Amino acid sequence: MSGPGSLVGSDEEEQTNYHTPDETGLTKSQKVALIAAWSIVKKDLVTHGRNIFVMFFEEYPQYLDYFDFGGGSAGELGENRSLHAHALNVMNFIGTLIDYGLNDPALLKCSLGKLVRNHRKRNVTKEDVAAVGGVIMRYCLKALEQHKTKTLEEAFGAFLGTVAAAFE
Repeated sequence: MSGPGSLVGSDEEEQTNYHTPDETGLTKSQKVALIAAWSIVKKDLVTHGRNIFVMFFEEYPQYLDYFDFGGGSAGELGENRSLHAHALNVMNFIGTLIDYGLNDPALLKCSLGKLVRNHRKRNVTKEDVAAVGGVIMRYCLKALEQHKTKTLEEAFGAFLGTVAAAFE
């Protein structure tokens, strides 16, 4: 029996919504995977953040000029406290977007708007953000190798795509 008080209709609707992206750009299953994965990453944000930025500067050394980390090579940056502080800020921001923004699209949109305003002052483009996002995704998926699934890969891609798209 299906009707307004029946659970059958809502179960079917829930199943459909579980695999359909919402205004965040992610499906419910992707959100669950990303939130669970981030709960592991956030246990050591300083190390992961540092590793991500060292990896980023190794792959894209031209971006070193955007920052005031005091010169040196990408390898030497691993010990730079200014880089650690910036990386921690980035990782905390990503964590806020994942932990709170994915369940509150208005907060996500507002947070991304602020990110764009702050970075536009430095002429950061969608392509720049996509480059950082690609490194974040590759690093996190490697760090989470034993937890990696197709859904998690898609979740990182959709999430970081949403962040980059805010710069359009």
